[in-house]
Parts: sequence; C-alpha cells; structure tokens
Amino acid sequence: MAKNQFSGDQELLRQVIDPAAWNRIEIESDESWVYYFSDGEINELLDVSGRLVSENTELIKVTKNDFILPRTAPTFLDIYQEVKAGRGFVQMRGLPVNEITRKQIAALFWGIGTYFGAALSQNPQGHLLGHVKDLGKDYRDPEVRGYQTKAAMTFHSDPCDMVALLCLKQSASGGESRVASSITLYNEMLKTRPDLVEDLCKDFYWSKHGEHSPDEEPWYKSPVFNFKDGKFSGKGASTHARKAQNLPGAEPWSAQRNEAVALFQEMVPKFAVDLPFQEGDLQILNSHVTLHSRRPYEDPDDSKQKRHLLRLWLENEDLRPVPHVVRQNLKGVILDGFKPCAPLDEKGNT
Repeated sequence: MAKNQFSGDQELLRQVIDPAAWNRIEIESDESWVYYFSDGEINELLDVSGRLVSENTELIKVTKNDFILPRTAPTFLDIYQEVKAGRGFVQMRGLPVNEITRKQIAALFWGIGTYFGAALSQNPQGHLLGHVKDLGKDYRDPEVRGYQTKAAMTFHSDPCDMVALLCLKQSASGGESRVASSITLYNEMLKTRPDLVEDLCKDFYWSKHGEHSPDEEPWYKSPVFNFKDGKFSGKGASTHARKAQNLPGAEPWSAQRNEAVALFQEMVPKFAVDLPFQEGDLQILNSHVTLHSRRPYEDPDDSKQKRHLLRLWLENEDLRPVPHVVRQNLKGVILDGFKPCAPLDEKGNT
C-alpha cells in the first residue's frame, strides 16, 4: 500500500505533485489497486457480522469498538493509508454477498465502514446506509439524483470525505464503474487553459436536489478546485452544479464558466479508467482527489436481479485538509425532523 508522501505544499495555479495524480495507463497495467481478502479475513468478518445479527444489534449504534478484527484491522489500516496518501482509491474483492443474508451483508459493510469514518445521512429520510438502484426516475429532473436512475452520470465527487460502494448485483449490461484523478485533470487543464482553471477555483452554486429544510437556501456555494494548508481538493463540475442555475438566488453561468465546465467534462474521460465491479467488490474512494461516474446500464427482466449497490458516505476530517466552505457541506443530508436509520432496501425497510 501507499508509501509515498505529499511532495511539498501545493499552490493555486501551479502543477500539483501528489501520489493521487495517476493516469489511466498506470491503473490498467497494474492491479495493485485491487485487494483480495484472504479466507481468514473473510471468516473473521463473517463471524463478527454474524454475531451482530444474532444479537439483533441496532446497526447505526455499531462503532469500531463493536467490530473487533484482530486479523483484518491491519489490512484496513493499510487500505486507509492508500486512500489517504496514495492513489486515493482501493477495490476490495471476495466478500461472499451471495452466501449470507441481507442483514448480515449490511452489518458486514457497516462494520468495515467504521474503520474508515463515520456514516452520514444520504437523503431526507436519514438513510445512513444507501441503496444505488434504478427507481425509474429521470436524471434531468433537478430534484432527482443520479443513483436513482440507470442513466450515465457525469464525473463527480460525493459530498463526503470518502464514499464506499458494495456491489450486490450487477446489471445485465453496462453500468461500469469509472474513476479519474481530479489532480491529474487539474494538472492537464492547467497546461493549456489556466484561465479556465482559475474560474473553477471560484465559487459555484450547487443544487441540494430539493433536500433541505424550508428555511434553508436550495443551494450551497463552493469552488470546484480548492487548496487548504497547501493541499489540493477537488469536486466534479457536474450535473449537480449545472442544475443549480435555475434555483432562486443562484447565478447563471457566464460564457467563460460554460467553457470551463465543458472543458472539464470533455477532458476527464481521457484520464478515467473503467473498473470491473464484480458482485462482492467493495470500492472506497477519497472524494477529495478522485472523481467517479458510471456508464448507462440495463437491468435484467427479473426485478429481483436488478443492479444494486450499497453505499456509505463517510466523514473523516483526518483524510485531507479542506477549506471551511467545503467542510461545512460534507455533513450529509440533515433536515428538520431528521431520524437516522440503516434500511435494508431502497424502500426504507429495516
């Protein structure tokens, strides 16, 4: 796992030197980003998660201290260091999701998440355990989020320090997971259009997708590219920002901003890699240095076999310093009357 450290402090509109500034060829030619669980680690994970289920433990109250892993904990520490100070993502492989109950899968996934950060609410219903599944919604709708559809998604980063995804079911076709380094994109854009990079370092309005309390604005503001304590962090100039232009109080984009976002979206696929995402794979991404997306997909006719991922939004302020304006919008979806829960399906059943 990661041994490299950051190379000095980074400055605005200067090339960023960082282990997370990788390119597609590096990832495609070296599968060191995949970690294969050993039989001993899997057995330990199954034993501890099985105990939580048998004791009917309330999942959202489970902490790292309830999920003791003498054998596997050092592995998760190494993986965390890779996510924090290495390439910024790891894909863990081999979890037997087809051999255990949904309750145990949820306990297993939640327990692993406690080794990386604290779970955040992902929607107005307070779901700390999210479900990425096509609900037949239209991605063009300002109040619809991409995970509720089967459409291709623009490259983005979720509003959390890390996002973890566990594949339960694959699609019939398409749906490949795509990942890119936001640092590589920043560096490449800077070579030819520093003026547009500078625009992306200024405030954008971002839609809250209608997920806010009545007394709150329907948007928040933050740049796409940020620096704090000499360290870079980035977001995706994505549909999330584009949708905000039509919200009350938000400003429409200038011609330069439209050009900046167009170049961002034009360039990022050139540096992105398609990652095979098998059933039982657990992908964890550093939201500050990676962008992710997926290709459009089609589900099988059997509704019980639809593509289905579990998701955790994780908060961990140790991961990377970010400006206050960024940090205050990495708290998940918190509304009046908020009640956190960890549902076992996309309908909210526990």
